[in-house]
Amino acid sequence: MKKLLKFMIIVFFICLLYKMQFIGIIICLGMALFVSTSIIREEEIRKKYLKRFNDLILYMDQIIYSFKKQPKIRLALMDAQKVCTDEMKEYIEEAILCIDNGDKEDIYADALRIIEDGYGCKRVKELHDFIKKIENQGGNYEAYINMILDDIRQWSDQMYLFMEKVNRIRRNMLISIMATVITCGFMAYLIPKGFSYTSNIIYQIASVFFLCILLLIYRWSEKKLNIDWLKEESAMSDNMVMKYYTLVEKEFYKKKKLKFMEKLSIKKAKKRLEKEIKKEFPGFVREVAINLQNDTVQSSIEKSYEKLSFVLKRPIRKLLVDFEKYPVGIEPYDNFLREFELADLKSSIKLFYSINELGKDKSDGQIQAMIERNNKMMWQAMEMRNNDRIGLTGFMTSIPSLVGTMMLIVQLVLTIFIFTAQIGKVV
Repeated sequence: MKKLLKFMIIVFFICLLYKMQFIGIIICLGMALFVSTSIIREEEIRKKYLKRFNDLILYMDQIIYSFKKQPKIRLALMDAQKVCTDEMKEYIEEAILCIDNGDKEDIYADALRIIEDGYGCKRVKELHDFIKKIENQGGNYEAYINMILDDIRQWSDQMYLFMEKVNRIRRNMLISIMATVITCGFMAYLIPKGFSYTSNIIYQIASVFFLCILLLIYRWSEKKLNIDWLKEESAMSDNMVMKYYTLVEKEFYKKKKLKFMEKLSIKKAKKRLEKEIKKEFPGFVREVAINLQNDTVQSSIEKSYEKLSFVLKRPIRKLLVDFEKYPVGIEPYDNFLREFELADLKSSIKLFYSINELGKDKSDGQIQAMIERNNKMMWQAMEMRNNDRIGLTGFMTSIPSLVGTMMLIVQLVLTIFIFTAQIGKVV
């Protein structure tokens, strides 16, 4: 109620600044009531999103450290329950009960799915898949669990930077709105009393529209910048990915058969696909690196296929087909993503060939180099993904200025009109 009252008082004084009449003030206060309740609701949702993000980071950190100490899922869950907050504690308790009372063969999958469904984050599922694999198969897992830990730290650091960026846009938006309101408001006070236009019906209507539009812009920006930090949505639909792949492959293999409109679209299609592939490729490399603990390179790539994002399924499927054609050669790795200009990714995939040739015992240095290189690509991929999530909202701070320009034009026209009328009377 305090926030609501404060917002209404600010709008009321702005209406007085604009010398609005009674009906205009009532309309603006009604709009302010609608906008303020919506903004307060968005603020509560924003706090919830931030809390859920912090809870999940704390949970994943604790699970990893506990699992490093003793690779048992139930014990790791019990350790995490001690440090987590109420909502996460409930999910963990339900998961532990599922493990204790379950009689299915894959009981850990059912138990951990409770937490995965509750938070809907891809990274917690990847962590759970890893610890389930260690629980069931064992092995030398320390290097790989450190890789998972580094990935979570990079993700959380990138997300905190992204939060600061979003908050900066939100702050700049508010400053832009207030600066526009003050500039247009004091314009009326620069005109001599004999040429005042504030009582004119056109000014009154324009002022009401002006303030209501700014209030709606403020509401829209708050809603647009209210981001669920745990969700990762693809920027392209599956149908669009298929369409672009078909176009790029047609251009690469059959240049003469391209239609005129296809030639215009090919550059955009290639650029969009390259961007999406760059965002998803580091996750694929990380998954293959984890599978290398117990499998060969080809088997690791094959097992990672089901977890791939849609944009990578087509090139990886081609890679698997090439493995059957060339079981021992470098040709499958050379043919990977040959339609695109992605030198870093092609270089990374060829590291798998080196690991395959050296054998598991002699490839530790190669795997470590691949992980370090992949961490850099992972950071860039997260940055691209976050930039896509806000899209053009970074430029939304210019919208209030455009609205303010329209209001200044109305004021200028009214000034000229009244000045001309006064001159006519004198003549």
